[in-house]
Amino acid sequence: MGKAEKLYQKWSAHIPREAHLHEVTTFLDTYFPGMWKQKSSSHIVVRCSRLAMLADYRPFGEISIPVKGGQRVKGFYIKEIIRAKRALEELGVEDHEKEC
Repeated sequence: MGKAEKLYQKWSAHIPREAHLHEVTTFLDTYFPGMWKQKSSSHIVVRCSRLAMLADYRPFGEISIPVKGGQRVKGFYIKEIIRAKRALEELGVEDHEKEC
């Protein structure tokens, strides 16, 4: 089991108050490869056209994740990326890189 899978299981069971930026980027590299950018050190933007089909992610299928102090991400945003991963699974998108 890889680090991202362990993070997914851990975060699914209990959303942390905050997570280190490197944990979040590890998760995004695995489950949203090539679909995210970090704009300066203050925000990460995840964009997936398949998410745009869902009401919560319209019109562009994106999630904006603020980075606190350039090093940490609040639990609310961890919850959002977990929810987006689950939404893609429900859509039947297992290999995210080919589908988004």
